[in-house]
Amino acid sequence: MADDAELLRRHLTDRYGISVTAMLTLDQDVVLMRRSDGPSWVARWFAARRSLEAVHGDAEILRWLAEQDYPAERCAGDEPVSELDGRGVLVTEAVSTVVRAERRATIKDAGGIRGLGELLGVLHTLPPGDGACARPGGAWHHLADGLPAAELAAAGEMLEEARSRASARDLASYDVIEDALAEIDDCAGLPEALIHPDFVLANVIATPAPAMVLVDWAGAGCGPRLWSLAFLLWAEGAKDPRRVALALEGYLRRVTLAPEELARLAAVIPARSLVFDIWRLHQRVVAAATVAERVEETRRLAGLIAGRVGERLG
Repeated sequence: MADDAELLRRHLTDRYGISVTAMLTLDQDVVLMRRSDGPSWVARWFAARRSLEAVHGDAEILRWLAEQDYPAERCAGDEPVSELDGRGVLVTEAVSTVVRAERRATIKDAGGIRGLGELLGVLHTLPPGDGACARPGGAWHHLADGLPAAELAAAGEMLEEARSRASARDLASYDVIEDALAEIDDCAGLPEALIHPDFVLANVIATPAPAMVLVDWAGAGCGPRLWSLAFLLWAEGAKDPRRVALALEGYLRRVTLAPEELARLAAVIPARSLVFDIWRLHQRVVAAATVAERVEETRRLAGLIAGRVGERLG
């Protein structure tokens, strides 16, 4: 990782003529570049699987969001996309953030979980955009680009590969996981909007304003709005089911869910959690038996969350 960060530093200093004084790795292939000659930048170096066209699309969406005055990270300069070793690089301006000890209070002052839900609703009610804003989106960019169906297909391929190297005693666990994946609803045919694939607190920067700014828009595009709402409800409900009502209340200030969205919600909520588990299984981080054991708990929590949404909507 350190070698990758240094490679990024040299690439960016050569391309943009900037002076980098310090680097901080924020996530896999995501590096904060502190500069002596201007504001800090964040560099995202994407996997070779992602085309340069897709990365240019990310930048185009960020520019459009800036035109809409939506609280998202902003592109760094007029040409924020480049290529390094056959992989796309996107640079954005680092969002000013409060110190970690103040993050929770700042988010609360900015509206908290209700405010986050409303920000998602605002995103889903922005006027339709063209170009990259109209491209199929919503899939987790570490696996695929495109609609949720592409993410689920990629997860299925990983699961099949993991199964091919499994021992006989693990095959029953793989059967459970495959059945759970087959039950996931990819939201095909449901109302669409511009969606962020990972609209959760982990991708929120708490700013001194106070305000919440959403980052990591890779893979954003036009897709089923229920996909991103379901993940937000899951992320908050897994912490405390009472947080579901807060996120939903904020969202409903801007969006009215269609009856078919409500009817299919329970089969969408477990999606990203299961995909994450399959990814960890493929990477040999967790055992198949562990993932299989989580399936029933995931179903239970998804039913609880969907039930609370149904109660709120009468």
